[in-house]
Amino acid sequence: MTIPGTFPMTRRCFFAAAGLAVTAAAAGAGEPVADANDLPKAALLSGGDTKMYLLEFRSGQEVMKGLLAFARKHKLVAGHLTGIGAVRDTVIGYFDPEEKAYLRNHQKGQAEVLSLTGNLALYNEEPFFHVHVALGLRDGSARGGHLFEATVRPTVEIVLTASSKPVRRKIDRETGLPLLDP
Repeated sequence: MTIPGTFPMTRRCFFAAAGLAVTAAAAGAGEPVADANDLPKAALLSGGDTKMYLLEFRSGQEVMKGLLAFARKHKLVAGHLTGIGAVRDTVIGYFDPEEKAYLRNHQKGQAEVLSLTGNLALYNEEPFFHVHVALGLRDGSARGGHLFEATVRPTVEIVLTASSKPVRRKIDRETGLPLLDP
């Protein structure tokens, strides 16, 4: 069953729509494109085995594609992130455990990013971001869920802490989702 205005999200569509890197053999489709135009401006705040980056996205950039491009460029294997900012035209999701599918909710127009949080791990040896977001709307209401897409307007600021020790995901038999495998 789907909620009007939403669409069931199969596991295959989940990978493509979320901008997560999955090999063609595992997902049955090509890798998502991580456009260099979506690559955020970055500063290294601290180094060592655990690196902390400040990522600055500007108007028109796509957050999930930019995160993936950054992780690939820097060969990141694990981490966590948090952020704030403002976006327009987002796609957030809700996982329906009965259907074992994501329902996609399109949020048109401007929204404040009240909270953006997530993690980074490897899935099939490629970077995989799992990000949730809370959006503040003009009328003071809020919406949130799994972040599939968000176009920046005017900025999104993210602090990404990356670990040098890889963390991996594997498919969970019960849900069909790629869950952390510590």
